Amino acid sequence: MRKAARLIGILLFGALLSACASDRMRALDRAPALVTSPAADKATLVFFSPFSDAGGAMRSSVFDISDGRMDLIGIVSTGRKVAYGSNTGRRRFMVIGESADFLEADLLPGKTYHARIVTRLGAWKARFSLVPVVSSDPKLEGELNACKWVENSPASYAWAQDNMPSIRAKLAKYLPEWERKAAKPFLAASDGR
Repeated sequence: MRKAARLIGILLFGALLSACASDRMRALDRAPALVTSPAADKATLVFFSPFSDAGGAMRSSVFDISDGRMDLIGIVSTGRKVAYGSNTGRRRFMVIGESADFLEADLLPGKTYHARIVTRLGAWKARFSLVPVVSSDPKLEGELNACKWVENSPASYAWAQDNMPSIRAKLAKYLPEWERKAAKPFLAASDGR
């Protein structure tokens, strides 16, 4: 009963946040060019949040934190997907909600990779994880087709800039914990297509 009440509270809070943030990302009517015609010297990553029991109320923020930088990839609501053109080689990505979680990747040029954003219960808001998805995953195409494309807009970049102190605090708090884990999510070079 307590778990159900907490989930209802999270959903209501998430719906409120989603209503306030729904226009931060720009909706696209087709796949971005970096998906349909990937650059030969870059890797393309698609971060997607498939539909779940949480409906469309949950949204997460995804960043490329490789090379000591903090680049916003996008704010991804349930049922949405965002494409990102990444440098190749060893990379690290972060997803934030109530906490932060991370994904390591080894990316090859000209390949497209996928990471599923999974919602978990938190104390006050949703928590998220990045799950590497191999290109042969039988659920991948169906989940991708059910999601709509979005891209960053001036509003999403402004949100990231305004919230950067909180984002950096979550990175500083949760990355050391994640690095101590024995098993970490990893997107291997062979996982792309």
